[in-house]
Amino acid sequence: MGALLVSAEARADAASLMPIGSRPMWFAIGVGPSFYGLNVDTPRATRGFGTRGRGKLAFDFGYHFSGDSEGPAIGATIEQTLDNNFFVFNPGFKFWYDIQITDYAIYITPQMKAGYAVGACDGCRSAHAFNIAAGVEGRVIFKDRWLAFLRPVQIDTYMGDFFDRTFIVNYDILIGGGVTF
Repeated sequence: MGALLVSAEARADAASLMPIGSRPMWFAIGVGPSFYGLNVDTPRATRGFGTRGRGKLAFDFGYHFSGDSEGPAIGATIEQTLDNNFFVFNPGFKFWYDIQITDYAIYITPQMKAGYAVGACDGCRSAHAFNIAAGVEGRVIFKDRWLAFLRPVQIDTYMGDFFDRTFIVNYDILIGGGVTF
């Protein structure tokens, strides 16, 4: 009987800490590594894989059509990738779909992004590309206000004349937090 009471108390504590999200909008910031993956080069270079890693910073703003924290959402993102001599600025439009997986504010969130990328590096001209990305993240909303997420998978593709490469695929991992309103 005591175990059932503890379990009920634990459920009550979890329900007060992570009630189902009722706010449709959010703003979040994430950071993490971006790994330079497959690139298909123009005839001036070779095809192959790279292993160069960079840091990534992302700002996301979104709105759920449902009026709460679940279901389809649209918004905007600004992502920046950089290392000691390389910088990419990547604004885009984004689509999310939050799927609640428990009785609490815990979500699995597939997402897609389409945008523009402009890059610069030491000693080279600026480069431009069309960017498409897809990924998935786990989200938790605390006290119906604070958002935490882990995005273990985001595949970014860059298409165009991007630093003499026609097609680049990067792998990103992000962790972050934000606020719902």
